[in-house]
Amino acid sequence: MPAVESRNLIATASTTGKSMSTVPLVLLSIGNPGPLTRHSVGHYILKLLMEKYQAKQPQLRPSYAISTNHDSSLVFIKSNSYMNESSKAWTKSRDRESIRPGSIIVVLYDDFEANVPKVKLSRFGKKNESHNGIRDLTSVMQADDERFKVFKLGVGIGPKPRDASRDAMSHWVLSPFKPVEKQMIAEKSFQLCCLYLQNIAECDGEIGDVGKFDARIKKIWRKQNE
Repeated sequence: MPAVESRNLIATASTTGKSMSTVPLVLLSIGNPGPLTRHSVGHYILKLLMEKYQAKQPQLRPSYAISTNHDSSLVFIKSNSYMNESSKAWTKSRDRESIRPGSIIVVLYDDFEANVPKVKLSRFGKKNESHNGIRDLTSVMQADDERFKVFKLGVGIGPKPRDASRDAMSHWVLSPFKPVEKQMIAEKSFQLCCLYLQNIAECDGEIGDVGKFDARIKKIWRKQNE
């Protein structure tokens, strides 16, 4: 990818015509180590982004792996901790790698309340969060919101099973995707994630009302796919 395009997160998704931000965009994926399951779809999206933007060889740390594009405007962090210890990967990478204040932090995770290929942007805030990884990250990210611009980008992995018991849900989130689901994620979910990231970058993470921003991106996506 030419150097002048390194910050242009999907040029075709640009809607404002504004130049790209110089604020670093840090993408943190959370999920369990090991093979791809529904619970680790964030890692899969991060992998696709690293391939698209020609990330450097990742540097392995005890609880995470980190890479950048050629000019470090994009930072890719993959948690190697288990989902319920996601904050460990973030705090260690934040401190060891000296993440620049003002950076835009986007956490990629599996949203089991949304169906494939839906994607949703939101902020941290719920105290009774049902997602183990997001719950573990919430208090840390809320505190870090004073230093960074923090968001979470949920990638739909549903529909979830009708039996929503704890055991059934645990088995389901740790199950692999069906081939058709994986294809939809690699195509539609991934491109939608890129559309979100493009627009976040264009405004330096100053998106205003996150609900309105999310609705606007979905509207753009629908028009592009009519």
